[in-house]
Amino acid sequence: MPDWNITHVKADLALDQLPRRADGSVSWGTVRFAHLDTGYRKIDAFGFAPDGSSPIVLTDLGGDFLKPRRGTAEDPLIDPGFMPPGHGTRSGSAISADGGGFTGIAPGLPLVPMRVTTSSLVTEEVARAIGKALTRIAKDDPPQIRAAVANISLGFPIVCDQAMGRGVDKAYMAGIIVVAATGQEIDRVTYPGKHRRTIGVAGIKRLRSGKFRPYYTYNRYARVDVWAPADPIRRANVVAEPPSRQLGDGTTYATVHVTAAACMWLRKHGSAITNAYGRTWKRVEAFRRLLKTAGRPLPFKPIRGNVAQGLDINALLNAPLPDPDSLVMEEDLAEDDVA
Repeated sequence: MPDWNITHVKADLALDQLPRRADGSVSWGTVRFAHLDTGYRKIDAFGFAPDGSSPIVLTDLGGDFLKPRRGTAEDPLIDPGFMPPGHGTRSGSAISADGGGFTGIAPGLPLVPMRVTTSSLVTEEVARAIGKALTRIAKDDPPQIRAAVANISLGFPIVCDQAMGRGVDKAYMAGIIVVAATGQEIDRVTYPGKHRRTIGVAGIKRLRSGKFRPYYTYNRYARVDVWAPADPIRRANVVAEPPSRQLGDGTTYATVHVTAAACMWLRKHGSAITNAYGRTWKRVEAFRRLLKTAGRPLPFKPIRGNVAQGLDINALLNAPLPDPDSLVMEEDLAEDDVA
């Protein structure tokens, strides 16, 4: 029986719409996502073989964007002192895990590891690394050959670096869907999720009663595009050996649901999306439009006049693609944003 979060966003039904290999696993084709985080560990959930290869973690396409660069995105498991190390592996496993005792939201979805931090907070150094990683993705020729979606389960409300903003802008114009957490450190939405050219994701918590409430509340909700499950979420344990199933929480995990949804949408509609929107910002705005029109109001009261729009991946995949001429480019440059 799938975990509650998977059935809540109807990821199980959405996966049934995607092509399958002979062994019954999902065929992701050329669809993959860039994971901007602490890097990866060689765990069973990612199908690592004794020779160090993995069908899920595309190590050759990733890299380390922190200074000094180590040349590899493998996570050294630096303890930041306020949270367990291995944030990138835990969040990545919630999306792509297909082994080691459990499966993620999008089992086997290829992951391009880009190491930009040692924790889940965005400092000035991390913001610059995010900007470099996004710029690298946007520079691919043709765009999106490395990854058409970027997952950023990181944030901090008072750090807004121009280099990060420039990276967001370049990715947006190249049609890269940048999905970012809205955070839970204070009552403000965090960067880079606060940039209007990203997809901002807030979280919901399932209560023991079966009801739901916001995982975190903010002073403003204009930058929340969609709400997705944040607590409790199944993911890998990267500290214990062997890796075991355990639960995590945070807008980190709400974000990975939307990244999985973007990849499923691209896999199902593929050439139709390219034909309609090219490799431009229209991809991002079409996806944003469908998150809202194909979503559903969540079963908790509107927050300060805002209706909480919940993620429904199955409805997203079944919705007709928006008319390209109806889409409006977001003119608010991320590079110009200030905290």
